[in-house]
Amino acid sequence: MSQKNIIKPVYALSVALLLIFASCADNNSRNEIPIAEIGAKKLYMSDIDYIMQDLSGDDSLAVLTDYVNRWARNSLVLKQAENNLSPAAKDVSDELENYRASLLIYRYEQAYIAQRMDTVVSDQEIENFYKENADNFQLTGLLIKGLYLKVRINFHDLDKIRRLYRSDKEKDRAELEKICVQSAEKFDTFNNEWVDFALLAKDLPANYENYENKIIQLKHLEERDENYIYLLKVSDVSMKGSIAPLAHVKNNVRTIILNRRKVNMIRQLENDIYNEAFKQNEVKINIK
Repeated sequence: MSQKNIIKPVYALSVALLLIFASCADNNSRNEIPIAEIGAKKLYMSDIDYIMQDLSGDDSLAVLTDYVNRWARNSLVLKQAENNLSPAAKDVSDELENYRASLLIYRYEQAYIAQRMDTVVSDQEIENFYKENADNFQLTGLLIKGLYLKVRINFHDLDKIRRLYRSDKEKDRAELEKICVQSAEKFDTFNNEWVDFALLAKDLPANYENYENKIIQLKHLEERDENYIYLLKVSDVSMKGSIAPLAHVKNNVRTIILNRRKVNMIRQLENDIYNEAFKQNEVKINIK
């Protein structure tokens, strides 16, 4: 069967789209022109209104055409499955009931958690969890604090940039920032936060391994390629294999604590329901 027989050509879809949007008919009465048909099975524009919202012009037509083609393909494969599978293979009632049960349980548990769970995690709780589970927060790479900038190799005042970026004076840092905001390709200051050096190194001209030992040994790093000068000032380093600083993993710790609360709440909910059912003689277990 050719694709031409599965759905109407693109220009016909355009006409159908215009007719349907121009029509004032009640879509629920199905007084519509189907936009695709496979035997007795029909697809109407009203079936996919939610997909077409906020789309217009060529985008609308492209999305519509893609959806209809996928609908047609899936419908044809389903038809083949219906025709070729045995009655036993087509019986999915158990799977559907299991899926329905799992979905209802999940929705109930999420609603229960949303209504009752305390989502406030104190700094003290985060710090305690971090200390008790420190071995779980070992670094797999270098973390650094410092300053990074990238300027074109023909920058007219490169010597001044070099001098300023090495300085710890507040007025020099302010002057450097003023120059870099206007002229640098990149300028990042992160003296008060930890940055994964592997991510920063992706912007440098050589591979990460070329810089790892330099970063540990040096406070200042200068690299170049045919277009740029790369300047990195390191104010602090947290070594690979060491325990990650609390500030770097604080959000992760908070998420872990909240997830554990959820798990404990769900376990307690299940136990409460189970125990109450036994008290009310709603449960009978006949295993001997």
